Amino acid sequence: MTVRFYQFDGALQASDARMDERAFCYGDGFFSTIGVHDGQMLWADGHRVRVIAGLGALKMVLDIDGLMAQLHTLAAAITEGLIKIIITRAPQSVRGYGYRGGDSRATAYIKCQAMPVYQAHQWQDGLPIAMPVDMICLDSQIAHRPPRLAGLKLIACPDQVLAHAELLARQDQGATDGLVANVHGQYICATMGNVFYQIDGAWYTPPVNLSGVAGVMRAQVLTSDYFGHISERVLMQGDLSAIQAMFITNAVRGIIPVWRLDGRVLDQFV
Repeated sequence: MTVRFYQFDGALQASDARMDERAFCYGDGFFSTIGVHDGQMLWADGHRVRVIAGLGALKMVLDIDGLMAQLHTLAAAITEGLIKIIITRAPQSVRGYGYRGGDSRATAYIKCQAMPVYQAHQWQDGLPIAMPVDMICLDSQIAHRPPRLAGLKLIACPDQVLAHAELLARQDQGATDGLVANVHGQYICATMGNVFYQIDGAWYTPPVNLSGVAGVMRAQVLTSDYFGHISERVLMQGDLSAIQAMFITNAVRGIIPVWRLDGRVLDQFV
């Protein structure tokens, strides 16, 4: 049987076989984006933990030691920038969404980009701190995930796509990022990272057991002494006016202080 692939963007033309890739068809996989500084991956152990967790949750098999060795080599070659990895299940012989349990080999796709990420950062206790940004509260919401997928950085994330699109559509408000709630009205994250907030002098971060991503940088901040003790606490609409300070965490950009939230100036800690 002859199989042909086409694509249409105003005109029909021959295409490759990417339609058979499970990442393309079903979003069957997860990803991680890694900062590189001085030829070293930042928080490599945290990204390793993320890969192991993703493979376990999605029942995939991959040579983790071999992957990490190659990533270290690539990081040394670009010196500073970022590495993005997408891990997806290898093509299956069965039709449809399912997969055979005995054949769950994974493939890792890797993108390396040399760029001056950290030239404007301050480093405090080994944590990169970026320039402050403005943040607004968005109307978009993210989904409630089943326990097996809680905290994973999945490649299937249309709710995050729509939230970031809303942020871009509201650029006239001068915001660099947006605060996003889940379908229960709990504010969970920014469009490109986790959030931490301060109320009555105490630091908190929203739990990610229902929605959102258990970020690598989030884990680093939680185990650091820089902000003292940090608790998980649900963040609701009624809490926003009480927030004294806030920052975003991202595995590449590090810690990004929030200067203003919906136009209200917040305290700065740097």
